[in-house]
Amino acid sequence: MSDYSLLEFLKLGAYWASYLYFPAAVLLLFRLTKARGRPIVAFALALLSVLAYARFVEPRILLTRRHEITLDRCFGEAGAIRLAVFSDMHIGIFANAMPLRRIAAAADAVDPDAVLIAGDFVYFLKREKFEVAFSALAGIEAPVFAVLGNHDVGFPGPDVGAPLKDSLGRLGVVDVENRSQKVVLAESRRPVEIAGLSDAWQRRQDMRAVASPSALPRILLTHNPLTAFDVPAGADVDLLVAGHTHGGQIYVPFFTCKFLSAACRPFREGLGQANGRQVFITSGTGMVGLPMRFLVPPRLDVLDIRYEQCRDRSTATL
Repeated sequence: MSDYSLLEFLKLGAYWASYLYFPAAVLLLFRLTKARGRPIVAFALALLSVLAYARFVEPRILLTRRHEITLDRCFGEAGAIRLAVFSDMHIGIFANAMPLRRIAAAADAVDPDAVLIAGDFVYFLKREKFEVAFSALAGIEAPVFAVLGNHDVGFPGPDVGAPLKDSLGRLGVVDVENRSQKVVLAESRRPVEIAGLSDAWQRRQDMRAVASPSALPRILLTHNPLTAFDVPAGADVDLLVAGHTHGGQIYVPFFTCKFLSAACRPFREGLGQANGRQVFITSGTGMVGLPMRFLVPPRLDVLDIRYEQCRDRSTATL
């Protein structure tokens, strides 16, 4: 408990106080039987029910969404790969976070060539619980590649990066932070390059991981999508995959991006462009701040990536 600040205790207080919805709803339903004040009572019940949905229902809904992506570069041969992507599990103080076993099962169900995890594994989770909390990752059949997020390395909270990496390594998760490696994916039998960069807030990103030319399709995994603006202009990065935004987590059209601009930079979720690069942002599966998700259910993203053969062999990079 020494790692908790007053703010974390307040967040836990909000988590447990949310159970007061049930007696409050019974009381309001009883009041609706009375003649006086029905509109006000109905409005209060509707508002509390929306909050209850965001607290008790939506965080337990796991969606799988597919996206078709064509890389901008051409190569010596055409090919296709499938990646399962998720992030921001935030396993820790909020017990209503999406169970990792469900995420792992959903990833296995789509038969990916590889699974990419874009960081923020923990949210004040005790170190001795790491391997049990993330044990479901060992059961994923495809190779799993990961980087850490800001909450994993102490921004905010304790820095548990080293023990977390050790635990994930024992579960078969490949750490690609600040390095790049060629991988022949078993399902597609296609060689690709999986690169990774550490979290932007940690200020330890080593751009040498992507600075050299690549003859292969290069997928760059990181936590914060704003890293797209830090990657050298000439680097061969065909797709940057990130998390961090939570898609807003509690999404109210117009207001979320107006008052929580960090959740929408460079954009909220999905596939887009940032600094002239293709960037994919997964909206995460867990929660920070408040134990709620609204209009942004936990999500596993499936990227069906295609790349074309160069018509002129002299321009081919593969």
